[in-house]
Order: sequence, then structure tokens, then C-alpha cells
Amino acid sequence: MYALFCILAFFSVIDAKPEVVTYDLGEDLIYPLYCRVDDIRRTSWKRDDNLITFGKMVFKDKDRISIDSSRPLEYNLKMTQMSKNDEGNYSCTAGEKTFGSYFLKAKESASIPTVISNITSMVGETVLLWCNATGYPEPTVTWYAYQQTESGEKLKNIGISGNMLGIRNISRNCNTIYQCQAINSYRMKKPVAKNITLRVDFFPDVFVHNEINGNEISNGGSILGRKQDSVVLSCSVYAVPPPNVTWSRDNITIGTYHHVNGAIEKSQNNNTFLYELKTEPLQIKTGISLTLDFQLDADYTFASYHCDAENEVGSNRKTVKIKHVQKR
Repeated sequence: MYALFCILAFFSVIDAKPEVVTYDLGEDLIYPLYCRVDDIRRTSWKRDDNLITFGKMVFKDKDRISIDSSRPLEYNLKMTQMSKNDEGNYSCTAGEKTFGSYFLKAKESASIPTVISNITSMVGETVLLWCNATGYPEPTVTWYAYQQTESGEKLKNIGISGNMLGIRNISRNCNTIYQCQAINSYRMKKPVAKNITLRVDFFPDVFVHNEINGNEISNGGSILGRKQDSVVLSCSVYAVPPPNVTWSRDNITIGTYHHVNGAIEKSQNNNTFLYELKTEPLQIKTGISLTLDFQLDADYTFASYHCDAENEVGSNRKTVKIKHVQKR
């Protein structure tokens, strides 16, 4: 019976929780921490295991901390000009006996400490985005994402709350800026916010759009042409990180678009002077288009044209073969 009683007593002490007392930063405690004791002379206040007072003596922050014993057998702790450093567990004890136990918690408006602002992932992976919002009362955290609309990018609520946003089996469409917003009820009218840019890397997708004399050609792999025809080959590439894109004729390089400086480097080969190259961004920010504009005015222009795109993840190629016919 004795052993059972000891175990029950032990757990009753562990389960006992201190009374939570909240305070405003820079202000005084509204009420002293109350403690009714047997003998003031042998009683002390501790913060965690550190002695603050003993009897009438105050050992720490004497300009802010004092004892109120104006009523018999009361040993109350008064504190002024409260700061964040005052948070913690406070206990009123005499020897092994505890008369009062408190946890001081500062009221704070929500804030978001510095977080990682750029995250890189691969298609198919799982990504966890963290919003380390702090404050008391505990802030409400809501997640938003910038989404492409007809009128441009707009910040939209994605319907997720909490400090963590998890994205499983991530796709290339997840490339965007995510924003967490935090707010609580303490002196706040608007939430605070932090942006996290998520980059999902994937190898280039390549599409080629063909025109002859202004007419679109649906069979993109092989087209028929004759001399003096005007040809436009538009190579659209979607890739992250941004790719370098090259047009070539058979094994001869015509020109390359370099994503680092956004410049086109044309070949010095004499047989490529008649080609005009130009680029334009696509509606989707992960895309670029490199267009080849020329005239079929020489036998060697009837050939295989290759659009090659390459980034750090991989490479891809699309080929258009132009065949010479006398009549259509």
C-alpha cells in the first residue's frame, strides 16, 4: 500500500500545472504573484531554479522586483516594467514545500522571424514550407499563393491554415511564391506576412510551331516547301531552371539563346546569314520562345532543323524536317 501511495503522490505533483499569468511588455504586473506562507522569514521566490528573494531580501533586479507582505502571512511578488526576459516559471517555496507556482507569459503581437525565403525541389518530391510565427495569444496562420490570372498575378488564399504547408508529389505547376500571414488579438489590425519562393526544377519541355507563307502547318515533324517560301519555326520551351535554347540545321548551329544574359549568339558560319532569330517570353513565366524566320532560297535550306533546350536537370530536342517539292 505504501508503494502504491507514493506512486500516486508522485504523479499528482508532476500533473500539477502552474497558473498562467499574462502581462503586457513594458508595463507592470497588474496583480502581484500571490503567496500565503507559514513563515515569511524562511520563504523564497524562485524563477526556475534561480533564487530571486529570500525573506525580506531581493537578490535580482531590485529596482523592478519587490516583496509585498503588507498583510499577515502573505509573501507576494511584485514586478514592474515587464520585458520578454521575464517569461518563465516562478515558485514560492519554503524548504521542500511549495505554496504557489506561476508561469509568466508575455503578450505579444504576432511576428514571423526570418525564415528561408527560397526553396528548391524536384518534380515528385514532398516539400514542407514553415511559417515560424510567434506571439501570444497564439497567432492564426493562413497560407496564400501567387496565381496567374488573365489580369496578371494575384495573391489567393489556398485554404490551408497552420504553421506548416506540406505539398506532396510536387508538380511543375507549384512554381510560385507562397505567403504566410499571421495575426493574433493583441494590438493587431493587419496580419504580418512572409514570402517563400518555391522553385520546382524540371527538364525542358519543347514544342515547335510551324508556318509557311503565314499558314500554320499542323504536321510539325515534317513539312513540304518549295523555293522562295517564307518559313517561321517557333520553338517554345518550358523549363526550370531557365534553359539555353539552340536552333541548328542538320549539324550546323544557327544560333543560341543564353538565359544568363538573355542574349542570342548567332553562328559565324557563312551558310547561316539568312536566318533571323528572335526571342519572346511566354505567358507562363517558366517559358521562353526562340523563333527562326527565314526563306527557302537555297538547296541547303531544305534540311532537318533541330531545337535543343538544356538546363541543369536535363535536355530535350524537337526536329522539323523540311522537304523540297516542286508543286503542292
